[in-house]
Amino acid sequence: MNLDDLLKEAITKPEKRSLFLQMLIKSDVYVICKRPVKQDEVNGGISMELVTTQNPDGDIFIPFFTSYRSLQQFAKRFVNCYRLNCLRLFDLIQSANAVLNPNSYGKEFSSQEIKSILMVARNLNIPAISMKEEETIEYRKCQRNVDHLLRPVTRFLAKQSNVDACYLVEMIRGCEKPQILFVFDMNGNTRKLFFPLSKYLQSYTKQGDSLVFISLEEPAAKKAIQDVDPFYIRKKRFFER
Repeated sequence: MNLDDLLKEAITKPEKRSLFLQMLIKSDVYVICKRPVKQDEVNGGISMELVTTQNPDGDIFIPFFTSYRSLQQFAKRFVNCYRLNCLRLFDLIQSANAVLNPNSYGKEFSSQEIKSILMVARNLNIPAISMKEEETIEYRKCQRNVDHLLRPVTRFLAKQSNVDACYLVEMIRGCEKPQILFVFDMNGNTRKLFFPLSKYLQSYTKQGDSLVFISLEEPAAKKAIQDVDPFYIRKKRFFER
């Protein structure tokens, strides 16, 4: 049973909550960052500024997520994110409140609860071990028929003067299901393109489709499209020939 399934059970079955917490603190989770995470080449650490959110009562929480898919459902656009061990996250934010999978089935953690979990983990000698995210991501040519997406995306992009090309690959994060990754060679604001495109594609997606949009300017994009030809290339205008 994965962490998402165990979380769903723990919400309705109190006897599952202890097992869920044990699995959670040994798992990697995702956080949203305001800007790209910086690596400290000298000391081996990282520097990141986490996004916060509010619950209906106005309380401030740090959102974190059981999977990248859950993060996307919350953000609804491309955001800077980071993957780290949950226990390590709790150690970093122990004076703050946190909420797991907001706007979905999830759980709130008060700062007092976080400190209690850290104390129990220390007493049990549970280490905070996390995998580097870039080592868990794989890219490959799409292995299924996605013509139901390629045709509408091509029609949409033909009306966009700031997109020169678009690539399509599958992205796999750890043991998660493959996601369809669109990489855009473009200029301008990504949100002004990605948000209307995602709304446009809602009527074309099929069950199981999980779409990700990134710009070619993102560091991961060049790695993703190695040896992949674009499925869309903007036709040059007369004065560009």
